[in-house]
Amino acid sequence: MLSPPAAIRKLLGMALTAAILAYLLHEMAEIGWRAVWQVLPTNPLFYLLVALSYMATPVTEYIIFRRWWPLTPRSLAVFSKKRVLNDAVFGYSGDAYLFMWAKRALGDRVVGATPLAAVKDVAITSALAGNVATLLMLALALALGGGPAVQDAFAGETMRNVGFGFAFVISVSLLILLFSAKVLSLAPRENMLLFLLHSVRLLAGSTLLLLAWIIALPEVDVGTWFVLGALRMVVTRLPFLPNKELLFAAIGVSLTGDSAPQVAALMAAAGALHVAGHGIAYALATLVERNGATVRCVDEGELAAAAAGRSG
Repeated sequence: MLSPPAAIRKLLGMALTAAILAYLLHEMAEIGWRAVWQVLPTNPLFYLLVALSYMATPVTEYIIFRRWWPLTPRSLAVFSKKRVLNDAVFGYSGDAYLFMWAKRALGDRVVGATPLAAVKDVAITSALAGNVATLLMLALALALGGGPAVQDAFAGETMRNVGFGFAFVISVSLLILLFSAKVLSLAPRENMLLFLLHSVRLLAGSTLLLLAWIIALPEVDVGTWFVLGALRMVVTRLPFLPNKELLFAAIGVSLTGDSAPQVAALMAAAGALHVAGHGIAYALATLVERNGATVRCVDEGELAAAAAGRSG
């Protein structure tokens, strides 16, 4: 049974998600359902790129954790559920789910990294890589310019609040770097590898999504997409918020509604599709997880040797 604070947080998260979704539906109606329908691409490449971008995080985390744990390919479902929980329910709720799953699934097996150390260090290095990537993306967006559609993207009360939140996240990252020896549990070489893998994942996922947007509306200035991409990365860095992608879509609609109705329509449609994608991903992941082993049986000596080799 959930404790009252956790239950209240979950209810607040659901209420915020419902409010953002209601806002998006309202804005879609204001833009015009026909306009929203018209900007949905008929090119299947758009949906393939969006799906690949969505799966970049679960696939990367599967690659990372199988270095320490005897995972089967079916465990990709676990990391898909983790992504949905982190995004749609509450920040880091997916990490808590993964930790509890690992404690139960791994049992007394000898592993290369304990569930607590692995989940904690992966989450921290992911946040650090995300913050660095966001700063680089912001610099690139400012250098390219965003065009008239989002020339005021980083102005106004809403974006000031987002900016304060991001500044807090960056401050936490600096503190983590300063006290990394006490905060991180794994060897420095392991955490550097984690940072590089997360950086590659962020580059691949962001590039795929930008390509999808360009395919959807090729007539829109590329600088506009870079500014919106930078804004998306800033919003998704904010901790303890449910459905960050949906929040980004809502902000994108409010910023581009007057000057670029096509972009606003695409952002609104993408936000609604993202919610639907979460539901589909979670249902499929649950089905996969229940119909096969996610952890394989291996020789204990093999795992012990692997753990000793990584710590050496």
